[in-house]
Amino acid sequence: MDKRRNDNQGIVLPSAFIYSLRILEFIHPYLSMRLAAFFFSKPFRYKLQEREIPVLSKAQKSSFNIKSLGRTICCYHWKGRGTKVMLVHGWSGRATNFYKIIEALIGLNCDVYAFDAPAHGKSRGLITNLPEFTLCLEALLNRWGPFDAILGHSGGGFASAYVCAHRPEIKKFILISPFDRSMDLFEKYFELIGLEKKAQSLMYNYFFRKTNIDVSEFSSSISAQSINAKTLVIHDENDREVELYNSINIDKNLKNGELIVTKGLGHRRILRTESVIDKIVSFLKS
Repeated sequence: MDKRRNDNQGIVLPSAFIYSLRILEFIHPYLSMRLAAFFFSKPFRYKLQEREIPVLSKAQKSSFNIKSLGRTICCYHWKGRGTKVMLVHGWSGRATNFYKIIEALIGLNCDVYAFDAPAHGKSRGLITNLPEFTLCLEALLNRWGPFDAILGHSGGGFASAYVCAHRPEIKKFILISPFDRSMDLFEKYFELIGLEKKAQSLMYNYFFRKTNIDVSEFSSSISAQSINAKTLVIHDENDREVELYNSINIDKNLKNGELIVTKGLGHRRILRTESVIDKIVSFLKS
């Protein structure tokens, strides 16, 4: 179901879900964990905005099967002869969230690629996770690469940082409102729903078995230490979904990074603000 959203409301879950979860946890901790894990893995699909349609209509659209996941995703290409750029949207986002940025990149004659991650945008599915974002990005870079630059927002920035750390051919990297530690996501979610320690432990183990990744070791600031690309990090000090300290931690670990802090743009409006887009254009042109 499509949902309308406030661009900087933070994470909001129905009180009925939280109440039901706490009752179930008292009766059966494992079942409560599985219910919590399901909603943790389920992105919202927000309504496509009319302002995104013109850019969407200009894209060459295709589908691509990610064999390692057994999932098919929707892909987009705005053909150009200049810098080759991959865009990676955030959790509960879609490729056309970048519509203003895409318009600017088209103006630079950049060769622009993007995709809807599993269970996002026009790609099918009900649940996903950030390791799947990473696998999708790696598969598409292998298919269409090499790329000159990657731009990632929020969770897409997290996945992009991990990939960029292993891709020395990427010369420029842009992070917008990224988060640092995957552990922080779990802890924030546990606090939000009031999940007890036993169910928390069960959920950590569940995701480790599912992804073969220890969430305590998955961090953008760790990835940043191996990134050689010239990197631009942009974050708003009023972001209520991903706090500014995440970008500060990442920037401290970059070899060749610049951090720009905005004010009053929140987590999503930052993607369509002219001053931010001007910074991105200047960075790619430099």
